[in-house]
Amino acid sequence: MKNCFAHFLHPWFLLCAVLFVAHQILQWVFAVHLPWVDSYLDPILMMPLTLYLILWERRYLFGKTAEYTLPLSTVFYYFVMIAVLFEVIFPLIQPLFVADWWDVICYALGGILFYTQMNHKGADRTDLN
Repeated sequence: MKNCFAHFLHPWFLLCAVLFVAHQILQWVFAVHLPWVDSYLDPILMMPLTLYLILWERRYLFGKTAEYTLPLSTVFYYFVMIAVLFEVIFPLIQPLFVADWWDVICYALGGILFYTQMNHKGADRTDLN
């Protein structure tokens, strides 16, 4: 567990996290509204942030090594689960949620970003190229 927090120094994770937090501050603290960004940035960032946290969980809480990566089938499973949950189930049970199928495309783009740029063996090192 000694490199447990080095996992979060991955440049793509940091970029996604900073973008997410900055957008939330702009939107909710400073009331700056950018329609496209407000609609689609969070869904794009959701998958890489969520999947990277799941990768950390598997490596450090479930005892996998730093060489462990999430299989494509697992990434696809989480993509389907999140898309169905947020774009089908939530809109059915809560009128404040609106199904937006463009969000599904954003989830897919975020999943691709995670799988191609963040899901690497030994990605806990800070000397990533």
